[in-house]
This record gives sequence, structure tokens and C-alpha cells, in this order.
Amino acid sequence: MLDPLTLLAILVALPNGTTYQVSPLINNYGIYAYPMSYAVIYNHVIGSGTYLMMIAPGTYYSVSAYGPGPMGMYLTSNVNVLLLVLSSQGFSGLKSGATAKPLFAYYGRELNATIELSNGEYYIVVINNGSAMARVILVIARNYSTPITNAPIGIVDYGLMPSQVGYIPYSYITNEFLGEARILSIGVQSLTNYFSIPPGSFSLQLNAVLEMVVNNQTQYYWVQNVLIIDPTYGLMAPLVNVWNMSSAELFMDPLFIVGRGSVMNNEVYAYMGNWTPYEMPLAVNLTIITNKTVNGFPQVLIGYSMGGVNTLVDNVTFLVTPSCGPYLVVNGSEYSPLGYLIDAEFVIGGPGYGAMVRVNELNALLSLYYKGPSGDLLPVPSAWSMGSDTGETVVNARAYAIAPGTVEVTTGGEYLGPLINADYLAFLILNGYLLNNQSIASIKLPLPVNSRVVITIPRGVYLGNNTLLRLAGLLINNEYVNSTGLTLVMNQSYVVNYLWIKYYRLNIVDLSNQLTNLSGWYNEDSIVNITVPKTIIYLGNETRLAFTGFTTNATRYVITNNTLILLMDRPVTVTVNWIREYNTSLTLYTINGAYVGTTYLGWVRYGEEVTNVSINGITYELRTPLIINGVNDTAALNAEYREFSVRDALGLPEPFTQVVIKCGVQELSGVTNAYGITQELLVPINAVCVVEAPVIGYYGIALVIAVFLIAVLIIPRLIRRH
Repeated sequence: MLDPLTLLAILVALPNGTTYQVSPLINNYGIYAYPMSYAVIYNHVIGSGTYLMMIAPGTYYSVSAYGPGPMGMYLTSNVNVLLLVLSSQGFSGLKSGATAKPLFAYYGRELNATIELSNGEYYIVVINNGSAMARVILVIARNYSTPITNAPIGIVDYGLMPSQVGYIPYSYITNEFLGEARILSIGVQSLTNYFSIPPGSFSLQLNAVLEMVVNNQTQYYWVQNVLIIDPTYGLMAPLVNVWNMSSAELFMDPLFIVGRGSVMNNEVYAYMGNWTPYEMPLAVNLTIITNKTVNGFPQVLIGYSMGGVNTLVDNVTFLVTPSCGPYLVVNGSEYSPLGYLIDAEFVIGGPGYGAMVRVNELNALLSLYYKGPSGDLLPVPSAWSMGSDTGETVVNARAYAIAPGTVEVTTGGEYLGPLINADYLAFLILNGYLLNNQSIASIKLPLPVNSRVVITIPRGVYLGNNTLLRLAGLLINNEYVNSTGLTLVMNQSYVVNYLWIKYYRLNIVDLSNQLTNLSGWYNEDSIVNITVPKTIIYLGNETRLAFTGFTTNATRYVITNNTLILLMDRPVTVTVNWIREYNTSLTLYTINGAYVGTTYLGWVRYGEEVTNVSINGITYELRTPLIINGVNDTAALNAEYREFSVRDALGLPEPFTQVVIKCGVQELSGVTNAYGITQELLVPINAVCVVEAPVIGYYGIALVIAVFLIAVLIIPRLIRRH
């Protein structure tokens, strides 16, 4: 039964019927795998002028060459490519996008040509103008009339396992490599000679990378266990080299590296043993073993066995104390700091000094093993045909796979590439694996060949924080499968890509309930358009809602009037902001409590402060500011009712007169009665009021007329008396 705490459970059934559950963090055989994009073999020179290239569509790869002299070129490709030979000036123009005139041009898949170069620097450029990945082998032979494909040939583990969808990088560490050789016949011809090496000699090399950490710095060394073999005289001599692969600054101090040999130029440790006779057919095993001395110093034991006799050639000891290591390592996911491949090689090549030989006769079996975690010798996980980190090469030799970890080497055109994978191991790579229901990871599992894998996959997974994953399907070795259950028989390596779609929750808070139906799950990076259809919502009872805008935690959005457009790059909350408005009426009283009347303010927002009102065009201040919280309310005006007595210039009342009373900047109007008294007027408190009236009122006019009439009547009588 599956562990309920494991979301994606991986059950592996072995060929014997045993079933067990695999944790993504468990590795078998001491092997770790890496993302396929980490593969390192591409665009790497091997041997003397042989290049392996992986050229993506629309890109190119360039190799420099120097004249003068003849230069042979051999090219083979799976698709048509364009090869140009350009001067350095022409190559600069090509890189800048200008039209370049080549010295030589070829378009196709197979090329074998020789051109003559003048003095100077040149570039051989291979361009992929097609739509598919180009896998190209390019051989450049300088100062040879014809190109010669040359490389160390044998069995090599680069930490790269071919699969249907590309190379799977892996790594492992061990304390022993063993190369087993059975050479039935061989005849060689020297193409480059050195005075110290017998003509017609070749080498059998077991090469490995030593790794250790000293003073927090990772150090790499290229360890070579070499037999220089002279078939003419039936003699062989052991050679040991330990090269610096760490950095140009690393100083190989002869005081700290001891053995039978010595350090030369602070760059390489070397030792060569005596010539020893051998008999054909030659059966010999070469070993490189690393461990620590009783004092904790790293040491490398280099030897061979032949005819039941074990021979220790050298014991190279480093007088340092590493914090990690020493161990022998293969890693197909990275280079050493100096740019070398971290591989293990058991190859046939030239006898030394980067020499190249041609084999005219060859029949040999080569096997390469490493010691696994349990102490068993295991064939290397993946075997390639050519070496890379050693410069001694061979021409007219071809390796064929005959069993996992074993190749047959005969005469023939060189094949440079992968040969065979181990029969005990297949990789299961899960890209987009959901680890512990929390994070997406890439899981690489080395599993037994022919084991059966059952993987359970949920259709949807809630990650918390309003984030959801939904499975859109699987890509199994680039083939789409729409399933939540998966069963694989590991008769090959599989790359499974989980096609997850991430969704974020959009939560819309809308008091009007117009937009709540838009709340829900939206896929990542989708664009959501939110528009408020009605910006005024009438609720009845002289109450309504008015739209005032949006509030959101979205990081990318645009607001235009009543529309919000946002990007769903996270869980998003949108609040549609409304404010309640009342069609408000106020019942007003004076400061003395006298009833004034009812005034209508119109639509006023909830919580709005009212400090004054207007009555008949006159603005009155409220005694206390009023906070609106409903339709009806009462308020006291900072005003009182007053009567005004109007007198003219004669001091007489002005009856029945329309008067203007100025109180500050405001004007009141009233009409006097028979006594010259106005009606009660609503007057602001503490306002200074001035009455504007005619200079002489009705009573004054009557008085003047009366006086005049009296004068008219009396004056004539007074005159007659006199």
C-alpha cells in the first residue's frame, strides 16, 4: 500500500517479483544523474583535430587553423550543413552579419577535401541552416595531404548515457578502475616518430580522474596507467603520469608528491619502468586504485597483472590532508576547471608524446570496470568508442560493442560515438516531479534493467496560498500521454516530463454582487478583464451604492474608469469599492429649539460631514457638524428668529415696506407691517445685520404732506391779518 504522505509514489517491481517503494533521493550503484542540458560532450575536441559537434538550427560552430601548408578536411553529418573556410577578416564579417567571401565552401553531409592555406589564421565554420539538430564529426589534418580521422580508440565512460531523447548525464565515484585487455594480434605503423620510442610501438592506456578537496579547493588530476608496447621485439614498459587538471595556478610541489618518479616543471608527475618481455596473445589487466595511508594522505596505486602475476608499478602519495576524497570520478555534467572532460578511458593510441600510429592489423578485446558501493566490479554504465583527454591517437581502428562494458577493436574506419549501455542499469528521469507536495524538482533514478515502475500522479494538487497545479499530461520520451497513472518497464532509459499548469485563485469582493461570479482559478500569466457594468445600484428606501474604484494586490494591472485589467502572476484579491449614499432630508431647528422646517440635501455619501445648509438661498451653519448615516436626520442651526423695526430718516416706522437686511455677506428680505416691524426672520447667530429701507417711509411722506397742507392753509390767513 502506498505511503499516504507521498504524493507521487514510485513503486519498482524487480524481475524476481519483489516490489519496493523508491524515494527520489535514493540512488543505486553509487550513480547520480543530472538534467540532460548539462551534457558536456558536445563541441569538444578529441585526439588531434577531431571534433564532435551538436549544432542547433540557425547556429554555427567554428574551428581555427593556421597556414601555410595543406589542410585536409573530413566531415560527416546527419543533415546537410554548410562548411566555409574563411580568413580571420571574413570570419569577423560573418559574426557581424556582413557577407563573407569564403576561400572554400561546401554544402552537404559528406566531405573529404584538401586545400592549400597561405600564411595566416583561418576559420573553418560549420553552419546549420536547417530545422533539425546537426550531429557533425569534423576532422582537420594540418600539413597532411589528406585528412585522417584519429583518436584514442577503445572503451570510454564519459558519464553520458544515450537515450531516445538525448544524452543523460550522470556521475559516480569509486576507488578502483580496472581495464582488461586481450590483444590477439596487432601491427602498427608510426605516423609521427620520436627518437626515444621504438618505431612501430603503441600504447595501452587506463586513464582516470582523481578528485579531492584540499583547503576548501577541489583538485583534479589526470592519472595515466600506460603500457608502451613494442610488437616488433615483444617488449613492454610501464609509464605513469599524473597531470594537473585543476587550474593553471596549481603548483605541483615535488616535496608533496612522492613515488618512484618525480615532478617535472611543477606540472606533471612521471615515472617509466623497465622494458619487460611479453608473449602474444597478450592478456593483461591495468588497475588504478586510490585510498589513504595510515597518516591520512591520499595515495594512488598503479599496476598491472599478467599471467597471474600482479605488478605494482608505482604508489603516488600526496602529502596533504584532504577534507574530502580522494576518489576516482566520472562526471558527465561538468568539465574540470581547465576544461577537460571528467571521464575514464581504456584505449589504444600512439606510444607517447601525442604520437599518432596507423594500425594495419588489429584484433583486441577491451573491457572497463569500476568498483561499485558493494565492492563488486561493474561494467561502466555507458561505453563510448573514443578517448578525449589523452593526445596519443590511432588511425584505421574501430571499436564495436560486444557486451556491456566490453568492446572489440579491429581495423576499419573510425566510429566516434556511443556504443552500448550497461545491462544492469537504466535511468528514469522525472522532470517536473512534485516533491513532498511542495516544490517542483527534477528527479533522476538509476533503476535495474527490466524492473517495472508504477507511478501515481494526481490530476490536481493544491499547494496552499491559493495556488493550484493541474496536470495537462505527460511527455514520455517526447510522446504525449494523457493519464494519471503510469507503468513503465525499464528496458531502456525514460525521460518523463510532467506538464503541469499552474493556477492562481482570483478572489473578487463585490458588495453589489455583480462580479463575484468572476472569482475562481485562472492559469498563470493569463489576463483578466474586470468591468463594473453598473456604477450606481439603487437599493430602495432612498439608498443607493456608488462605485468608487478598485483595490488589488496584483503586481501588474491597469485601471481605466470602471475597468480593471490584470495579470495573474500570483494569487490575486480584487475589492470593488462602493460607498453608500442617502437621499437625505434634514429637520431643522433654531438654536433655541424653534422649528425651522425640512430641507433636502440630495444624494449624500454615508459618513460625509455636513456643516451648513442652504434655505431659500441663505447658507446657515449647523450648531454641530452632522455625520450622515441615514435618510432622515435632525440638526440645530446656528441661527434664531428675529424681528426688525424699520424707521425712516424722520424716525417714523416704515409700514408695508419691502426691506433688505444684510447680515454679513448674505441678504435677507422682509416686509414690514403697519408698525414698521418685519416678520420673524431666520438670522445667523452673532451676525451684524443692517437694514436697508427707503429714507422716508409712508408715515414720513404723510407727515410732510400734512405739514405742507397746514402751511398752505395757515400762511394766507396770517398774511390777511397783517
